[in-house]
Amino acid sequence: MKILFTISIQFAILSAYNLEYSYSLSEMDNSSENEESTYISLKYPMYSFIVPGLGEYSLYKDTKDKRYRNMAVSFFTIEIIGHISSLIHKDKYGQQKKKYKQYANQNWDFANWIYHYNDFENTIYQDVWLDSNDNYTYIGQSSHYVQFYMGTTNNLIKTTDEDFFEIYYSAFLDDMENNIDIYDKYDIVVLKDQHFYENIGKYNEYFSGWEDADTTNIIIGTTDLNYDVALSPIKNRYIRSYEKAEDYNDIAEFSTNCIFFNHFISMLDAFVLPQILRKLDAKKTNKVMIHSSTVYSQKKIQTPIGVKVDLIIKL
Repeated sequence: MKILFTISIQFAILSAYNLEYSYSLSEMDNSSENEESTYISLKYPMYSFIVPGLGEYSLYKDTKDKRYRNMAVSFFTIEIIGHISSLIHKDKYGQQKKKYKQYANQNWDFANWIYHYNDFENTIYQDVWLDSNDNYTYIGQSSHYVQFYMGTTNNLIKTTDEDFFEIYYSAFLDDMENNIDIYDKYDIVVLKDQHFYENIGKYNEYFSGWEDADTTNIIIGTTDLNYDVALSPIKNRYIRSYEKAEDYNDIAEFSTNCIFFNHFISMLDAFVLPQILRKLDAKKTNKVMIHSSTVYSQKKIQTPIGVKVDLIIKL
């Protein structure tokens, strides 16, 4: 787009006897160039939305402008790296998830949990299980629970349900005291979903289920929010394994988000970049011209009385 500006500056040197009209021997033409219409094709943004960099590469093929090629390479590279990173870390997350689940299944036991839950009452560690009123929190009194199926009817029971309390105090404790396997006797199957694996490593209520959860192995730690947490060597290894899996998952999700973001930015780039480069190229061809002419007196021909300077700027 070119716009023609003409700025006229007239310096007149007038004599005391010559204050009449003046004229210029050269007149400037005030014509302006018509603005060139710009056509923006939507095919390039659509190409880049489907495959980042494809729109820029198509622009390079059509214009032979290497700047489009450089942008295409950048978007292609980000796309490839994003997919590779996502696939690698999703696989690592899956493998690590299997490891911590297997570890938990071997070292955390539902029967141990409900049988030894109150072992820390009246010990130097009981503060970890005290509620806001300094009362010891017994099993089923918190908002966290374990779900399990029992019997041939496959009824799903929560450890916060009244049905659990009834059988817990009337049967489970006595049976375990006599070394009776409650899994076989009551046909118990614990529901081990993702919440289960998260909770057993996160909340103190589940501590007694770990194989080494006793007063000789307990370690009292502190969270970032200054809460006391019951730990043990086995539980610590589980937490590290679980967090490692979550780190892999976070990287995989970040890589996936980068892929979506790359599609959007490449589409936007293919739409805006041609306009930006066109304007930058136009600025390189801008011209500034100065035209001067002599001003003569109307009464006395060929008698100079001033100078007219025209500043012409093309944008």
